[in-house]
Amino acid sequence: MGSGTAGIVIYFLSLHAATGNERFLETAEQGGIYLASLLDDADVFGAGSRRASLYAGIAGIGVALELLAEHRPAFSADVDKVVALLADWSVTGPAGAHWSDDYNDLLYGDAGTILFLAWRAHRHDDARAMKLAIAASHFLTSQAESASGARYWRFRRSKPFNLPGFSHGTSGIAYVLGTVGLLANEAKFTNAAAEGFAYLDSIALVDGERIRIPYGWPVETWEGLYEFGWAHGLVGSHAFFTRMQQLGIRADEAARYKALIIDTLSGIGLPADPDEPFAEPPTPYDWRFGRASVLALLSDYGGNGVETRDAIWRELDNKASREKGMAHWPVDAPEFMGGGRAAFIGRLHGTADIGFALLRLHAALTEHQPYVALPDDPIAWSIDKSNSKTDSPATE
Repeated sequence: MGSGTAGIVIYFLSLHAATGNERFLETAEQGGIYLASLLDDADVFGAGSRRASLYAGIAGIGVALELLAEHRPAFSADVDKVVALLADWSVTGPAGAHWSDDYNDLLYGDAGTILFLAWRAHRHDDARAMKLAIAASHFLTSQAESASGARYWRFRRSKPFNLPGFSHGTSGIAYVLGTVGLLANEAKFTNAAAEGFAYLDSIALVDGERIRIPYGWPVETWEGLYEFGWAHGLVGSHAFFTRMQQLGIRADEAARYKALIIDTLSGIGLPADPDEPFAEPPTPYDWRFGRASVLALLSDYGGNGVETRDAIWRELDNKASREKGMAHWPVDAPEFMGGGRAAFIGRLHGTADIGFALLRLHAALTEHQPYVALPDDPIAWSIDKSNSKTDSPATE
């Protein structure tokens, strides 16, 4: 879902929802046929520690196929195959079930896999998916580290990296556990989410109407580093606080933090280089690190963010490379993404993710709901105590 076909299928489904153009649905369907064909040979996914994940593995394929099944019901059987493969791949022990031998997080690890299963269960009363999500949530809860009455999760079990942001750390993991806790009526998980909230509260830095959340520890170059985007920055933190507010976990404080985030994003000089101490990310325009996710969030909220929202839209428009009716956004890729001049096309980096953000703006301007409800989007997939299924499968 992060950099491959699944994310692009989701983009074309969003485009179809926005325009009604059947050609976009047909394109998504062709991508779905390809993805479904992979499920007949599980060896294609290898045995790596990311193969079950939301953004780099089969769980993200499940999201794309599930959304496609809304239009082409035959794909529902393929989503069932994804759930069956996840059940087959799971490793069960005294603490619960898991898939990755290293990653806890939402992007690459067990948290993202759990989130897909819970999302699927909520949409279709899928008892098998819910039971597996619950078993894995027990394991994920066991991976928490204590910190003065709070709890946090490391990105990887084999490394000391504490990256508290949404993609790799406590924000995303607590979001997942809180979601499962509500859907399964399991206080153990909502309590873990509340302890994650306490940790983020302890590290958040508030100065007047601005908020910063540290990038992480213990790498020296992370010291004093603050970002604004989805992965490590304020946009991802806003998603966490939105879910906590929906769950009634310190709801008033969550609302306050959300307002601070909107004020901060609207007041640090974007789309130009952000005011210090916020850092310019390695990829400046995309969803994962850059301005696309800010555009999407401010589109949802309007208000005092409208001026910044519109300025980011103009900046993305100006930075696009165009030829023959096509647009893309080339960047100088950081070393961890291969280096060199590149034009990425996926859901986290490049054309599809910037297009996805623009569709979020389009939905807001035309007074539509977001065009697809992804599992890690608490605005499009909103849950609270009034729409949870407290008669979910048993939690034993």
